[in-house]
Order: sequence, then C-alpha cells, then structure tokens
Amino acid sequence: MSFMRTVYFYNVLRKNLLKTREEILNLRKTQFNKLVKYAFDNIPFYQEYYTSFGIRRKDLEDINITEVPLINKTILMDNFDNFFIDKRLNRGSVERFLSENPDPTSLLFNKYYVIHSSGTSGKVGLYIYSKKEWDFIKAISTRIFPNFTISRKKYAFLGAADGHYAAISLFLSPLNQIEQFFYKDYLVLDINKPLKNYVEALNEFKPQILTGYPNGIKVLAELQKKGTLHIHPENIVTGGEILQKDTKLLIKETWSNSELSNCYATSESLAMGISREDLDGMYIYDDAIWLEIQDNGSLLTNLYNYTQPLVRYQLSDSFRELKDENAVWPFTKVDEIIGRSEIIPSFINEDGDKDFIHPIVIAEIFVEGVTAFQFVQTSDTSFTFKIVVSEDVKTSKLKIIENVQKKLNNILHKKKMKNVSFEIEVVPELTPDPKTGKFRLITIDMNSKKRKEGE
Repeated sequence: MSFMRTVYFYNVLRKNLLKTREEILNLRKTQFNKLVKYAFDNIPFYQEYYTSFGIRRKDLEDINITEVPLINKTILMDNFDNFFIDKRLNRGSVERFLSENPDPTSLLFNKYYVIHSSGTSGKVGLYIYSKKEWDFIKAISTRIFPNFTISRKKYAFLGAADGHYAAISLFLSPLNQIEQFFYKDYLVLDINKPLKNYVEALNEFKPQILTGYPNGIKVLAELQKKGTLHIHPENIVTGGEILQKDTKLLIKETWSNSELSNCYATSESLAMGISREDLDGMYIYDDAIWLEIQDNGSLLTNLYNYTQPLVRYQLSDSFRELKDENAVWPFTKVDEIIGRSEIIPSFINEDGDKDFIHPIVIAEIFVEGVTAFQFVQTSDTSFTFKIVVSEDVKTSKLKIIENVQKKLNNILHKKKMKNVSFEIEVVPELTPDPKTGKFRLITIDMNSKKRKEGE
C-alpha cells in the first residue's frame, strides 16, 4: 500500500508542474480551506483557539488566510496534547518513545514518524507524521533530481544519524520497503565523527548520489581537492542549513560534472522547496505548503499534514520573493534562505587537531524533561550547556542533568573530543542577545571561563 500510494502522489505532483500559476494558487487556496475546516472540526486546540478570536465554523468556508490567527512553537508545545485526534499522542508518550527508541527507522505505535528539533530557537519541538503523509514526502522528494529515473543508485548520506532527525529518517525510510529497490547500496556517515575517518569508506563505496549538510559536503570537497578523497558523484544534494555562496562554488568547482541540488526543509514540513541549477533559483512547493513571506520571517501552513495540523506557524526563515520571468515551475520563486545560519563551534580534539561540532547535531539534541537549551563555547576546549527543565516532568532534576551529561559525553566521544570539558547550567529561561535582541542557539563567549576562574 505504501509504495502504491507514493506512486500515486508522485504522479499527482508531477502533473502539478504542468499547471498554470493561477491553477496552483487556486489549488493551494482549496487545500487551505479544507485543512482549516478539518482542524476546527477535529483538533481540540484549533476549535478553542479560533473561537477565542470570534471565528465560527461557517466563517471557514472561504476565509482569507490573513484572517486566521497565527501560532508558534511555544503555543504548539504548550498545547501539544490537544493537537491530535489520536488520544495516544501526547507529550509524555512522544518523549518516552524518543528516549527509548533512538533508531530513526522506528515508528511510534508502529504508525507514526516522529521528528524532533530545537531549530535555531533552542526550544524543543516535536512533529508527527502518519505513514500516508510520509509517503507524500517521499514522492515530493523526487523533485530533488532534474531527471528522476527508476534506475538503482548508490546513495551516501552525511549528517546527524543517531536519532529521529528529519534528514536521516527520510534517508532510511525506504529500508524494508519496496522503495529499497532504488538503493543499489547505501552508506550512512555520522557527521559527529571526524570526517577524515570516512575517506577510505567513501573511496571504496564510490557513491553516485551524495547527500548531506553543506558544511559537511564542504569538508569532503576540501579533502577531494587535497587528493585524499577520490569520488565522482552524479548528484550532490545539500540541505539542513544555508548553502553559502563560497561553499556552493567550492562544491561545483570540485565536482563540476555533478548536478547540485539544495533542499529547503524543516522539521515542521520536510517538503518545502528546492533549488537546482536548471531551475535558476529556489522554488517553494506551493502545492504542499503555503509559505507567507514576511519582513522578519515567514508563516508556514503545512497543507498535507492532517495528523498534526500546523496553520500559520511562525518560522524565523526569511526570504526575498523574486520575479520569475522564465517560470520553469508555476510556484513561488525566492532568493536563497536568509538569516538561518548558525555559528559552528570548533574545538581542539584529542589529537591536537581543530574540528567542529555541527550545529544540527546540537539543535537536534533530545533529553526528556529539557524544554530549551543553548550551547555556549567558552574556550578551544570547553563549553557551557544551558538548559531549561520542565516543571511538569516526573523525572528528577538531577536525573535530567545526568541524562544531558551522557548525551553530551557521547557526542564528544564520537568526535574524539573527550578532552573537551563542559558544565551544565540549569536556568529558568533563555534570553536573547542584549545587543541584537535575537536568540542564538550557539554562542561564543571566550571570556566566560576566565571570568569564572577569577571569581
């Protein structure tokens, strides 16, 4: 059923590329009105929330999107248990599942895909997808490739790989399914290990499709330039963070015969948009989401997720809409994502080499009872990890701190950074930078350690 449903979605989505811009906008509006009516009728949170704004059921028949109140991660997590029809889905059951089942291929109740991430806000978010919605994501993911074919390829993935993160969950989802046929072979490379350790494995594997975070692919490109890495992928797919211009140029210069694609995805919606060379820019998937571009961020309505409807959900991602003279696709064309990059903390490891911990590894840390966190680098061999602990969790604060310590020690052990020291600081809340007014998940304060030592 899953494979046939994916094929059905694939055909529908392919036909959407042939529609006119007007037809796509009408489709998006129809999908939006269907979703908000469903949310009002079935999701306890939305009925109460919309009613509090004076919105009645009959108002939703043809309501303008700007008349619908927005939500954000705080609202979502504060009302998490009231976002679902399935009463088994609640914060406790989801957090226990994540704590007890780190394998990204495992499903909650053998039915739901669970994705967690703090993103750049430092606040933990939990996102649920049904098998049907996941099949839709798999189908729309074929847009990554300029010329998608059913030929079998060798795929390599470089990213965070030891939990329910978006990218690895999607990469491994074909396993034990009919879709695994398309994987002639596959290789998973954990970005939280020294990347130079992967040279031999990649040289032997010779991937045809190489996917990963831009900064990880950048390191591989530098190794290829040095002559230690010898791979020639047909397609390179990046995502998870901003593809900076210098990184893009390096990748293209290193593998000039490869097709480069850059995915736009979030934990809130794994199907958001794609940038490809043949498209001459990035297109937003207007047939899967409604992204309202604003001056300081954007609002996401996920049009395909009925398990956990997200309607006008605030994102920090900023864009600039472009005039699309060529109109290769009938979707919204934007400049690359603005303002989504994070500081990359670098440390001196056990061998005396400088190496980094990828921001996504930090953003996707999950420990039951921790509702928010911030990583503060204090020297080349130390950092402070600030956490906010839930008042409702039954686990003791000492046990939560112990679990955080285990998680951080595991990250450092895999990265050969056991020499790096850290302290865990429990704080009542995380505050934004007083200079910029913005919160940063990762900060650098090299004077912090000196100040404490001087106290």
